Amino acid sequence: MNNLFSPAGKIYNNWPAFILRVIVGIGFFVHGYAKLSKGPEGFTKLLHLVGVPAPGVMAWLGIAAEVIGGLALIVGAFVSIVSIPLIITMLTALFTIHYKFGYSSIKTIGLDADGPKFGPPGYEINLLYIGALIMLIFTGAGKFSVDAMIARKRSRGS
Repeated sequence: MNNLFSPAGKIYNNWPAFILRVIVGIGFFVHGYAKLSKGPEGFTKLLHLVGVPAPGVMAWLGIAAEVIGGLALIVGAFVSIVSIPLIITMLTALFTIHYKFGYSSIKTIGLDADGPKFGPPGYEINLLYIGALIMLIFTGAGKFSVDAMIARKRSRGS
């Protein structure tokens, strides 16, 4: 089967996809782990405040998507598949939290002796993550990935 969600037919000797996949995977893992380690109750409360239905369930689904999806991206396993729930989490964050703060992810609102003070982030980072995930869906996981190993085994078998 040669489609977007199958490793067959993709080019897996590319460094840029490898580098992007690892960086994006670390980003998702770190954000998901932070929500988990601080206790999902805070994330549940945030989702409730912004009107996400079933916030307790959605908090756990979001955390799981970020932690498991981040790890899957780091090792390059099922990249096209795990990218879908990660895109959904980014779209949800974009439209429920970040959109009202505008595009820029960095807003300097003041400066004091400790350095700059920043306002709430806009949706710039959400779009960058979504763009990176879409690119990985189309290009594949790159070098040193589980997906590349699967593709090599399939090509040897046929």
